[in-house]
Amino acid sequence: MYKTINWTSWKKWCVLLVIIILAIASWQFLAKQTLLVNQNHSAPSGAITNTEEDKQEIALTFNVSWGDDVIIDILDVLQETEVKATFFINGEWALREEELAELIVEEQHEIGLLGYSLERYADQPKDAIIDDIKNGETIVHNLGFEPLRFVRPPEHEYHDNVNNIVSEQGYDMIFWSVYAHIEENSEVKDVSKKLNSTISSGDIVLFFAQDNLKQTPEILEQVIKQKKREGYQFVSTTELLSPADVKLTPLD
Repeated sequence: MYKTINWTSWKKWCVLLVIIILAIASWQFLAKQTLLVNQNHSAPSGAITNTEEDKQEIALTFNVSWGDDVIIDILDVLQETEVKATFFINGEWALREEELAELIVEEQHEIGLLGYSLERYADQPKDAIIDDIKNGETIVHNLGFEPLRFVRPPEHEYHDNVNNIVSEQGYDMIFWSVYAHIEENSEVKDVSKKLNSTISSGDIVLFFAQDNLKQTPEILEQVIKQKKREGYQFVSTTELLSPADVKLTPLD
């Protein structure tokens, strides 16, 4: 007995399979093009994420765009542990919280720019991005910090065109190699343990300094104390990168 193949049905399944494969491939490609804050990815080519020098040095970075409570606790932890960090501040936040912004500078932390406004750079024309950077540059200058070297786009995502514009203005686009994934219901012990097992030499670590993440200062303190026990030093982003072999992760 012979079986007859239904070619019409077979072709439909083949087409469906091809569509699924293409969809998966497209999603993977886009995942490599964009660095999102809820993923622990290295950034694509052109975005600095860490160094490859064999020194036990770590740079802590904080994105600051809203809030006025948690950041004070963060500054207290850094002062008590004698650690200097890099704060990427939003220009509009610095205008609203001028005293806090000035305190960051007074305590000799490094300042980077997280945009002047919080509008996505990727959605704006080149001229608008340049104007935003220049406005932010003025804010940082008025705070008494010089020179401004580092920029992060407000959307926390990597885009080639944005990176090119930032570079043309004479700045380095700094991302991160370790993201401190802290949520409102996160357990301090669990997050601290994960970070301590992940962070290693040359890493740039990203924290968000915002009032809904009240566990951040305690997690930060535990990470600093543990890594110091392991022989690590905490330095600013400039100190970490200079002189250093900067790691740029190329696209496949």
